[in-house]
Amino acid sequence: MNVIKKIVLGVLAVSFVGVAILFALWLANSPQELAGQSQSKLRLDQARFSVETFGIEINDLSRVTPALGEYQGDVKRVLKGTVWFPKGDHKDLPLIVYSHGFAGFHKENGRLANYLAANGYVVASVDFPLSGRETLAEVPQLLDIANQPGDVSSVINHILSLNSKSGSQLYGKVSSGNIGALGLSLGGLTTALVSYHPDYKDSRIKAAVMMAPPLETFSGQFYASNNALSSLTLSGSFDRVVPEQPNAVDVMPRNRNGWFLSFEKGTHLGFADVGDFLRWTENPDNLGCALMDRVLAKQELPDRWNKVLANTDGVIRDIEVAAPCPELPGQAMNGLEQLRLSRVAVGAFFDAHLYAGERAKSAQAFISYALASENPSLKLSSPR
Repeated sequence: MNVIKKIVLGVLAVSFVGVAILFALWLANSPQELAGQSQSKLRLDQARFSVETFGIEINDLSRVTPALGEYQGDVKRVLKGTVWFPKGDHKDLPLIVYSHGFAGFHKENGRLANYLAANGYVVASVDFPLSGRETLAEVPQLLDIANQPGDVSSVINHILSLNSKSGSQLYGKVSSGNIGALGLSLGGLTTALVSYHPDYKDSRIKAAVMMAPPLETFSGQFYASNNALSSLTLSGSFDRVVPEQPNAVDVMPRNRNGWFLSFEKGTHLGFADVGDFLRWTENPDNLGCALMDRVLAKQELPDRWNKVLANTDGVIRDIEVAAPCPELPGQAMNGLEQLRLSRVAVGAFFDAHLYAGERAKSAQAFISYALASENPSLKLSSPR
């Protein structure tokens, strides 16, 4: 018994030392604060309201959940998630629907959701039934992407119904004319589809922000199908999961009305909260690529998006999808720094397009003139 006790204590001691080392590395990789009285720092620290949350469950009986992987399918789609909103008696708050990434979950960007809610937005996010971490299938399924724009619309419908329901926590708070879409990775693709695609778009969406989205497959006609939409694409030059060149830099000439913000040495996972916890690694995407290799290897995937998504009006280019996870040696941007700058950029963009008056004017000026000039790691490309 004494021998077993010593072994257990030894294992616990080694585990404690390992955790302590990782914690020390994490602390040692704390980035510098944003510059003193810069506009970026003031916006990052800004919190106009306290934030409240509540859970939601949506049973969409009008659409099916297909059979994929080990899942046998269902005649409905069940969407569970969370709503963040500012505490107090507010009216006409803009609504933002957040879409999570592949193998992600609805709270993967909780800090960003909380930041937006603290500054006057209602933010709603749900777990997609098949592509998320809590998938109904054995492993996350990429091919349910065609159904996810409809999930975003279902969330919008649900929030607006709560806005009209006496006694609900959102009664009378939401502006139906100021709705934004926001997403990361596959959620960024979902955001693009529900914002632009002729078959999937929701015309209620006024502004869209796509973080590290796979956009290489879409033609100029895709973006031209909704010229009224204002969009911002965030990308990182050290993104191994969705490489920046084909999915952002090369997209600029096709989306001439879009804003593009590049993070020097920014990563894919650096756009999610986990990027902070992994900031001690050389590049957190190394872990993301290992996960993708393991999960995607179990699926039969087409080499072109036009085999998965409707190609109405030639919105999808007939090209093979570029292989993910190229080798990108070198030290990536600090994950916490990337998260901070993402919050500032996303918040200012939605302020400029979902609010009005002096708030919108100030945000537009900040994006156009101060954001990149105050932060040398950022490169902004404005609409052409």
